[in-house]
Amino acid sequence: MPDATPTSTAQPSPARRSKAWIAVQLVVAAIVFGSIAVTLSRDWQDFRRQPLAVHPDWRYVLLSGVVVLAAYALLIEVWRRIVAAWEASISYGDATRIWFVSNLGKYVPGKVWQILAMGKMAEAVNVPPAAAAGSAILSTIVNIGVGFAVAIVAGWGAINTISGGYAPLAALLVVAIIGGTLLLPFVIPMLVRVGERLTRRSFNLGMLPRRAVYIAIVGNAIAWVLYGWSFELLVRGVLGSARGNLADYVSAYALSYVIGYLAFLVPGGLGLREGVQTLALNTMGLATLPQAAVVAITSRLWLTVLEIVPGLLYLIRSARLRPTARILRDGSKT
Repeated sequence: MPDATPTSTAQPSPARRSKAWIAVQLVVAAIVFGSIAVTLSRDWQDFRRQPLAVHPDWRYVLLSGVVVLAAYALLIEVWRRIVAAWEASISYGDATRIWFVSNLGKYVPGKVWQILAMGKMAEAVNVPPAAAAGSAILSTIVNIGVGFAVAIVAGWGAINTISGGYAPLAALLVVAIIGGTLLLPFVIPMLVRVGERLTRRSFNLGMLPRRAVYIAIVGNAIAWVLYGWSFELLVRGVLGSARGNLADYVSAYALSYVIGYLAFLVPGGLGLREGVQTLALNTMGLATLPQAAVVAITSRLWLTVLEIVPGLLYLIRSARLRPTARILRDGSKT
């Protein structure tokens, strides 16, 4: 009787898996950088076509950038506290790196890449899968929901005037958004179970801590106000003055950003965000139509720089450190 030889299932070697993962990263990076280049090129061409002469006051422009970075710093800390609600932890340095690098994913069509990147990178620094994926999903959902609610509340007066007194309908929408956000601890697990059945995969999100939802709501509400303040400073820096009040700018910015983000197949909400922002500024009486167009395009250019430069610097730093880490690892084996 012939000897029974066990059937071996060939598994890819760690080196091969590593090379495949590097190849995937390079492809994604190429798509991100290409999309960013196209975005900047189009916006720059649009900016040059505007007939309005602009003499920026760089003090206000730079101050607006400082406020945006302060909002980023707040959102990073909010994310850390959301992760902590799952009884996990992540250092502020790692959280900052992950937040900026994953933020580049919004320039890839589909928007989900930002969430996936945040979750995977968090797992790489020993954040449990449930906390990594859950915090990334929760942060995105709450950011958009709160942003839309803030836009309606802050722009209440303008909405009431424009709609001819139908602002109460907007109030009902705000109540529905906030109510839906507060119900996320019950809704997300249900959606996850549906997703698991459809994909036949386990997402392992576990229970969604209520405290994480409350932290996300408060933190994102404050961040949207900071974004609006930064937008007002930018308008002052570009046009020399800023009409209206802070609430108007919070509403105009939040509304345009959220609508641009919800255009899932448009990288970074390109074109749509600028259109909504131009219309909002003009409709609210904050700028003439040519002025609003210049502000919207300038805002896109300025915010794109503030978003991508930190992420690119972290990617470059990571690429430089990787060979050093490999040398140290190989040297430790000898």
